[in-house]
Order: sequence, then C-alpha cells, then structure tokens
Amino acid sequence: MHIVILAWLYVIGMMALTSVTLTGGLALFAGAGLAPVLLWVWLAARRARARQRHARSGLEQHVRGGNDGDAESDQR
Repeated sequence: MHIVILAWLYVIGMMALTSVTLTGGLALFAGAGLAPVLLWVWLAARRARARQRHARSGLEQHVRGGNDGDAESDQR
C-alpha cells in the first residue's frame, strides 16, 4: 500500500509543479495530495487501535477464565 501512496503523491506533486502559480500548486498538492493521504493514515491508525483493543480484551478474558456467562447472578 505504501507504493500506491508514494505514487499518488508523485503524480499530484508533478501536477502541482505544472501549476501556473505557486499558491495554486501548493493548494493543489495540499488538497489533492496530502489531505487524502492524511485521511488514509488516520483511518489505518484507528483500525489498528481497534484491533489492538480487541486483542487485549480477548487476552483479559483468557486470563480470567473466559466464561462470563453467569456474571448477572454475581452482580445482584
């Protein structure tokens, strides 16, 4: 996936270099290049944290015995 991101940034960078004005080129690179990549990084990190949290909860259940079926009667 990293090669796709690098290729995307390269293509958008080349498009930004051909822009008439410096401001237009920077805006193009920031809007069409960096914004989607940052969104992808944020979503990937969020998924990794959720996976890690899920794995940690499974480990805790394994350590405690993993059977919480009768927890309701213990709570009364």
